[in-house]
Amino acid sequence: MMAAIRHAMHPPRPCAAGVWRVAGWLALASAFSGITLPASHAQAPVQGGALKAAYIYNIALFTTWPVAAGPDKPFAVCARPSHALWENLRKLEGKHVNGRPWTLYDVAVGPKVCDITVLPVEAAPGRAPDPVATLFVVDGSAAGKYAGAVTLVDEEEHVRFDIDTREAARMGLKFSSRLLRLARNVL
Repeated sequence: MMAAIRHAMHPPRPCAAGVWRVAGWLALASAFSGITLPASHAQAPVQGGALKAAYIYNIALFTTWPVAAGPDKPFAVCARPSHALWENLRKLEGKHVNGRPWTLYDVAVGPKVCDITVLPVEAAPGRAPDPVATLFVVDGSAAGKYAGAVTLVDEEEHVRFDIDTREAARMGLKFSSRLLRLARNVL
């Protein structure tokens, strides 16, 4: 009984502040993306692709674009059908970002300008594209490759993301301060 009272008065502290940050981001990601974790598996890691897609969706929610399209236009997300995230990005179709429905397009045949373009690091260009008010998200990182305004990285069996605010500003985008606090690195 005394141990339970002591535990209630002095709950165990996390081994690192990052644990709470990751737990908060997972809760946020799952709340917005429709990912649910059964109580018996609450500590089990979410599949990487589903989690990365949820991150991209939530990052979109916390990003401001320079000119908002009308609500009748889709929120255009472009990726390659061969990309590992394609199916998970497709599951988000119909969810709303800034009042516009998330719509996934093949980057090769989609609209001329996408709201978000998701690229695997192998397909990332060697230099930054011209500014077009597009959020470029690169899945992975490699020296000499364009990293986008957001880079998703796998680190110690966890998904993390880096944000380049200068690149976002160059594209005319702005991230919320809440999002910046969750990033692994902010440039």
